[in-house]
Amino acid sequence: MTNILTTTGISLYLNTKREYQTSQPTDDQMRQHLRMNPKRASSEANSLLQMAQQNDYLILLHTKTPESTKCANLLRDYFHNEGYKHVRLVPLEFQNDPKHIETTGLRNLIDSLIDEIDDAQRKHQEVVINATAGFKAQVVYSTMIGMIYHVPVKYIYEDFQSLVTFNPIAVDWDTSLFLTYDTFFKWVDAEARTQQEVEKYLKEYVDGEQIKALLTPPNKDGEVFLSDMGDALRRKFQREMEEAELVVWPPAAEIKKTEDKIASSIRDRKHHPVKGDLQMCYKIAAIDCVQEITGGFSENTTRTALKRIYPDGSILLLWADDEKAARFTIYTTSKGKPQTLKVAQKIKEILEIS
Repeated sequence: MTNILTTTGISLYLNTKREYQTSQPTDDQMRQHLRMNPKRASSEANSLLQMAQQNDYLILLHTKTPESTKCANLLRDYFHNEGYKHVRLVPLEFQNDPKHIETTGLRNLIDSLIDEIDDAQRKHQEVVINATAGFKAQVVYSTMIGMIYHVPVKYIYEDFQSLVTFNPIAVDWDTSLFLTYDTFFKWVDAEARTQQEVEKYLKEYVDGEQIKALLTPPNKDGEVFLSDMGDALRRKFQREMEEAELVVWPPAAEIKKTEDKIASSIRDRKHHPVKGDLQMCYKIAAIDCVQEITGGFSENTTRTALKRIYPDGSILLLWADDEKAARFTIYTTSKGKPQTLKVAQKIKEILEIS
């Protein structure tokens, strides 16, 4: 069984209006048009009849406008009558007003899509996003959510009336900024922050421009918030954290002596560029699954942070004093992102990185 998340507009209303040449089609007219010629009457019906099986779960995401609600209800009744057993409506806080779409509608659409995807995937059910109908903004953001959450997106290309599928890109989206700057994202989300406050907070951050890309432009009051897609990526990171808590701890490394895990270029040098870096390395090397710690280039920051994690089990760490930072790569026995994230969290605890 597949969960098919369908953005639902008012194509049934508009097509019936044209079919009957009336300014206000009745429910009976829409119902009859849908029953007699479903593919012509409704883009939602046209797409779902080409991709759905009768035991699939059809989830119709619709706005709360009277026309959209009416179309969604008529579509639900139609599919029930056609033998589709599982049809459910999800109302969206989405209006025609551009300001409302920007401030509330898109965020609610994204949250609803992610909630449905999370629920289905936790039950080990397949998910498809059907982005054929609805506002253009809904189609665009639905496609982006599909790419981030590795869910295929389907739609009907109108000129050819054929089904087009965008399969997820085989690339993992990097959510390391939320690991590295967890404190900042909690701060900016706790209450309204001005652009001046954000600029001051990010002044010492080497990734400041990347973080700003996840924020909204200042509104008329000069306030900045996490953007819709920034929120989507943060929720993906939160889900990754939940997965990390559930995976088993990686196996112990074959290297048993703590000092042998630290590269000689770090261990034997007489002058250390950053205060306390050798002691830090010994703390990390004491973790059983750590295989090796190597040094790297310095960075112009005074902030200690876990910079990035990789699915191959390696972790990039910045260790800083009051003047500068040095970059270290930690190699572990972790396999995959969840296990590596689990070890990264342990390192944050040991080094007391906020």
